[in-house]
Amino acid sequence: MSKEDQFETFWRAYPRRIGKGAARKSFEKALKLESFDGIMAGLERQIAYYTSKEQQFIPHPTTWLNQERWSDEPQPVQRNSSRRTIADAAREYLTSNDYRGDAFGLPSLIDNGPGYADTSLSHGVRRH
Repeated sequence: MSKEDQFETFWRAYPRRIGKGAARKSFEKALKLESFDGIMAGLERQIAYYTSKEQQFIPHPTTWLNQERWSDEPQPVQRNSSRRTIADAAREYLTSNDYRGDAFGLPSLIDNGPGYADTSLSHGVRRH
């Protein structure tokens, strides 16, 4: 398997695909320190932990490779079904029938008519 094929296999397996060009360079450096099989075995040991986390808490693949994270011990998977994320709360709020207003909680034009925005949203400008 060529290095490019190895990288593509790693890329498809990694749970957060961001910064592909930088990840490719880091992957090539990592192959000088560890075999492809060693890198993939390390990822496989950690994949359950990473996929149980919110996307924003999964390291970028470049970071994972540069920090030689394939050699980390697997972390325990913590599944807490009662944990609500900010995204969950926002989704529930925005899809509820009680929601009124725009993204800033201000009443929308649809709620108050087209003339409403002209008189109430001064954005810090005092009108006389």
